[in-house]
Amino acid sequence: MNIHNSKPSTIAEVLGIPVGSSVLIGLSFALIVFVLFFQTPVLSGSRLVMGCLSAVVLAAANYFFVRYYLSARLMRAFAGKAYTLSLCFILPLLFLPLFYKAPAYPVTPLLQPWTDLTVEFDLSSKSQAVSFSKSDIHLNLNGNPLDAGAFTSVGVWRSVKNMFSLDPGSSAALHWTDPATESMTLTIQSPPALGTLTVYWDQSRTTYELSPASAGQIVLTRKFTIPLAVNILLFLAYYFLSAWILLLLLTLLGERSRSSGLIRRVIDSRFLLLLLVLVFSVVTVKLQLDSLHGGTNFLYDGQLREHNNVLTGQAPNPWQYRVLSEILVEGLIDLCRLLGIPDSIGFGFVAFRLLQNVVLFLLAYALYRQLSTSKLLPLIGIALLAITIKNGFYDNDLSFNTYFDVIFYLAAVLLILRRQYFWVALLMIPAALNRETSGVIPFLMLAAILDNLKFTQKKYLPVYLAMAVFVITIVGLRLLFPNRPLYIPYKQTPGYQLLLYNLTRTFTWGQLFHTLGFAPLLSLAFFFVLPGLWQRFFLVLVPIWFGIHSFLSVMGETRLYFVPQAIIFIPAALFVFEYFRNPEVSQTQPQLKGVP
Repeated sequence: MNIHNSKPSTIAEVLGIPVGSSVLIGLSFALIVFVLFFQTPVLSGSRLVMGCLSAVVLAAANYFFVRYYLSARLMRAFAGKAYTLSLCFILPLLFLPLFYKAPAYPVTPLLQPWTDLTVEFDLSSKSQAVSFSKSDIHLNLNGNPLDAGAFTSVGVWRSVKNMFSLDPGSSAALHWTDPATESMTLTIQSPPALGTLTVYWDQSRTTYELSPASAGQIVLTRKFTIPLAVNILLFLAYYFLSAWILLLLLTLLGERSRSSGLIRRVIDSRFLLLLLVLVFSVVTVKLQLDSLHGGTNFLYDGQLREHNNVLTGQAPNPWQYRVLSEILVEGLIDLCRLLGIPDSIGFGFVAFRLLQNVVLFLLAYALYRQLSTSKLLPLIGIALLAITIKNGFYDNDLSFNTYFDVIFYLAAVLLILRRQYFWVALLMIPAALNRETSGVIPFLMLAAILDNLKFTQKKYLPVYLAMAVFVITIVGLRLLFPNRPLYIPYKQTPGYQLLLYNLTRTFTWGQLFHTLGFAPLLSLAFFFVLPGLWQRFFLVLVPIWFGIHSFLSVMGETRLYFVPQAIIFIPAALFVFEYFRNPEVSQTQPQLKGVP
């Protein structure tokens, strides 16, 4: 062996992980600490030094810990434990967006965006000369006032002490640029003159016609958001820290936990599953109640009114045709009254939502357990689904039909995996009574059965039956409750107007990211890993679901996307983990019971 060639390689391998991780961890920790604790309106040298020292101390501690205690085990992890690495680097990618919240607007000028402001006067030759004092132009920076003296004069101003003067037929401007506070207000006392006054503020331009009769006050206000670069850097800092901490924990405890019979029995136990399902169900329902406008008082006002409107045929289209959940809720309320339960209406509403979540999480676990050879990954799957639900409460009521929709899709996919296709057709009766979005279920069944274009074959009969049940149910509901007025959300007519509203609304994309995270992108990036059936499921459901909802619903109401998250994106993440866990089994077709 050539010693001269091997030694540098060995040194690089030994030092690479401690040095690289220490630099990343130190910088990440320093950024988080500085943003959260060390910001000041005026740059503070002592706080900058404290931030740098925190980075150095943590980086040094990490270096010595990794270099002299964990180096060999980390090298083994990087060399041959792809599954461990996938857990460390993909799990934070899945969970962190669902927990991450952008920090408050930066206090320090170092992190604030710069803004450029110009006030330009253009006087007509027929105008009289203009004179105004510095206080006639006032810029308020979150309570910190500036007058025209803080601006830079551009052009042919004649300035005398605190006065600015401009001759007829001339142009001049005042220019200001600096870091922007969160809120800025520009106030201008327009002069009695002929001409124009133009305000250039970053990319915007506003022009006012000046005349002696229209002299008055002009007020412009701008709100600034935290710079995208700061948000991205802070997110990456949290990601690097969480991924590295998880890697250290799995490296330290991984071998011990794998050999521990107690841990295996705990993960295996039905008690843990039931405990998690109950905790997830109670917590998500509690958070949903807290999110209602007016809290639990909404149950006896808006929720009860919407419930009664559906039962009496007075709800708008499409809510009037989503009757199943309201009928079942009414039955539960009647049962509560019969049993003498106090507050039967509130108890019935909340108990029904709780039961829905219990069924939803149990079905999700049953599906994820069938897709994975690991007993831990299905628990991770339902945890991810629970956090998704937690983040989907924007502008919602109890949304019974939405959660039933997820339940019916989960049940349908489980039946498809077991090749119980006629049961899927039967399931379409309550699914169609619940919500029109269940219409994609027959196409998922078709994707599972399809292997040729001979659609007259007997095996396609359940598909046709499911489609027929759906169409008959939907048409029957519309005949039973005809001519219900269409609901117009946010005064945006469904169609291209609502599509434009969805696509141009910044909140839409932030809310989708906060609810779905990187799971959709992960599904696309590892599309080749998915089994053939799930690739077909993806191609059938995702384009139809996102396409229809972008035209016909408010995309910011992200509870509408629980279905693709539950049956496409989360299973895709589990397939990715299985791919790294058992790469030698089948890289493109993981073992699925009953899947063709």
